[in-house]
Order: sequence, then structure tokens, then C-alpha cells
Amino acid sequence: MHIKTNIAKTVEEVDTKARYDAAVKKVLSDPQILAWILKYTVKEFVNFGISEIIACIEGEPEVSTHPVHPGIYTHAVAGMPTEDTDVNLQRVTYDIRFHVRVPGQGSVGMIINVEAQNKFYETYDLITRGVFYCARMLSAQVRNEESAEEYNHLQKVYSIWICLQAPLNSEYTITGYRMHREDIHGHMASVANQRYDLMEMVMVCLGRPEDAVKGTEMHRLLTTVLSKELTPQEKQKIMEENYDIVTTAELEGGLVRMCNLSDYIEEKGIEKGIEKGIEKGLSALVNSLKNFVQGEALYQAVIENEVYKDVSREEVFKILG
Repeated sequence: MHIKTNIAKTVEEVDTKARYDAAVKKVLSDPQILAWILKYTVKEFVNFGISEIIACIEGEPEVSTHPVHPGIYTHAVAGMPTEDTDVNLQRVTYDIRFHVRVPGQGSVGMIINVEAQNKFYETYDLITRGVFYCARMLSAQVRNEESAEEYNHLQKVYSIWICLQAPLNSEYTITGYRMHREDIHGHMASVANQRYDLMEMVMVCLGRPEDAVKGTEMHRLLTTVLSKELTPQEKQKIMEENYDIVTTAELEGGLVRMCNLSDYIEEKGIEKGIEKGIEKGLSALVNSLKNFVQGEALYQAVIENEVYKDVSREEVFKILG
């Protein structure tokens, strides 16, 4: 029964954290919030206003829908395979993925991936994983390797990683990783070599709320949205007054779910801490009692066998170690 209870608790905790993560992704996928992210991370949008960027987002962003790893393609959206399953049949999905079309220059289309990352240090390197995500989104556009024509229509991809808990020396930074041309010897003047800029990985680091002033407006918006101290109502007020974000019913529901699940996780964490504290305290008490009982037994054995005569209790314990 005890084992079953532990399993039930673990399942409940995992499920709660999964629902919290899902709520975070859903809130971040709001086009109004995505527009602020694009403004500060995608160089093609740096000169556009927020309302203009919102208009560039095509369709509804997909949340935890498309697997990352290669596998069997079951159906396609906008010409891209959507089902990628790894060898263990464990589906690792993109947090958020959507299409944008940048006005001008032939209305360039791009594929954007946004990932919400809780920890900066993992068992794998975040930058490497971000580059891999870019490569997957790029390669997934080519369904027929024998058709050279498909390479001419590849859309640029971005993988934007938002790290909630960055180390102090990286708080409130934005770092880009991209391909660029370099003339190693001489200068190639041919215009045929201008399509290499097809993938970029961007790391957005947040940090302690009190240090948000160090960051950009996007940093401060995300810090507000993801705050565990502010209520949904306080978040909505800041978002409306400072960022002109209209709170839809869906966005409000996401903020409420985040807040409720965050409180629940924190409450469970406190309960677990208390349980561990009690367990540790009882263990220490039991060990102390064992040592006391063993000491008493040794003391009685010493006295009864007259090993030490006219020696005080304290001195016997000291001698016995």
C-alpha cells in the first residue's frame, strides 16, 4: 500500500508539472506575446511595430503538436511532415511552432520555433539542442531528396529558447547563433551564394524578477507573464497598461491555470520538504537513542565486570569513545 501511494504521488506530481508546462506554452503562444518575442529575437522584424508583426503570424501557433525526431510521416501541414518519432517511440515535440511572412522582398516565409526552458544547465547542451531543432525544421521541408527544386524553396527557420532560470552572469541577455559568410581567400562576387542564411538559434535568458530592469521590454514582459508572485489580475493590468496586450478569454484562462498550478506545485514542495524534515529528524532521534542505549549497555557492562573502578559515568563514556 505504501509503494502504491508513492507511485500515485509521483504520477500526480508529474501530471501537475506537465499541466503547468502546457499552460505556460499556451500563454506564450498568444500572438500578442509572440510578436514581442519576434521583435527582439528575429532580425527580420526589428524595424516593425508590434501590431505589424502580429499581422505577419500565419494561422494559429501549434503547441506541443509536432514531434522533433525523425520518424514516420502521418500527415502534412503546409508541405511539412508533422509526425517524427524516435526509435523508442517517445514523442518529443516542439513547444510552439508557427509560420510568419515578412512583408517586402517577395514576402519571405519563415518557420519559428519557441521553446520554454526552465533550467539553463541540463544533461545536454541547450545551444546544441537548439541548433539541432533548427536543422530538423530545415530538413523536414525536403520530402523528396531527388527533387532538387525543393532546395530552392526552403524557408528560413528560427529556434528561440526562453530560459527562465539563467545563471547570474547571463541574466537578461539575448544571444544569437547564426551562419554567416566569410571570405577565406579572395572575394567571391557571385550573387548565386546568398541563400546560406537559413537557420538561427536564439537564447533569451531571464532571471530574478528584481533584476528585470537590466533587460529589454521583452524581458520585462516575459518576467511579468511567467511570474509566480503576481496574481492573474496583476499580470493582466501590467500587460494592458505597459504592452497594449488585450486580454482574451483564452489568455486569461491560461494565466489563471498557471497561477493555480504554480501555487499547487509550491504547496506540494513545502509539504514534501516538511515530510523530509520530519523523516530526517526522526532518523536522527532514533540514531541518538541507539547510541544512548548502546552507551548505557557498555557502561553497565564495564561497571558489572569492574573493568574501571571508581570512575565516573562521564569518564567511562569518554574512554569508550
